Amino acid sequence: MSIMEIYLTRNWIDFDMQTIGEIQKKVRNASQLRIVNSSDDFSEELLNMNSYAGIVEYFPEELVITVKAGTSIEDINQVLSENKQALPFYISDSKKTIGSLYSTAGSDLSDSVLGIQIINGKGDLLNFGGQVMKNVAGYDVSRLLVGSMGKLAVITQISFKVFPEKLAQERKNNQTKKINDSPLRKEIEKRLKDVFDPYGVFV
Repeated sequence: MSIMEIYLTRNWIDFDMQTIGEIQKKVRNASQLRIVNSSDDFSEELLNMNSYAGIVEYFPEELVITVKAGTSIEDINQVLSENKQALPFYISDSKKTIGSLYSTAGSDLSDSVLGIQIINGKGDLLNFGGQVMKNVAGYDVSRLLVGSMGKLAVITQISFKVFPEKLAQERKNNQTKKINDSPLRKEIEKRLKDVFDPYGVFV
């Protein structure tokens, strides 16, 4: 059984809205919530996304993969390597989860994001973007939330475009980690906070 088949058996087929429902319930019942990916502390003030992991969909011929936020980059790399493909952005630590990287990364990662699924501060499940480059509905939102440090919404899954290994490596060689901390970025994040987390749940 291939790595991909293991993921589909263990994670995708078992995926149901009850898991999402539990996350939504926790958000709705919280006055303040901090999103984490590697803590063993499951207190009411923390939302641990580490166990929400797995490949949702992977289409090698379309160069697109959709993953749950708690999936480790190492596991994603293993699945992609079966088709000699790779993530095309800067990665400092492959032990990190993809959600953790998404929440702390910069433009090098955002260029590869096709779409996201999130839970906002009201506990609503929302989708932005899509799995193909032609689908631009909400595309800017899925990129703008990159680097938001978990303060705007719970990122539940992300769709990325992937590259053949050689091209991905060439792209990475020309990249360094970039974090946009400009006044404009801060103003945009403030406005996004008002939209996605009007109650100030995420801290």
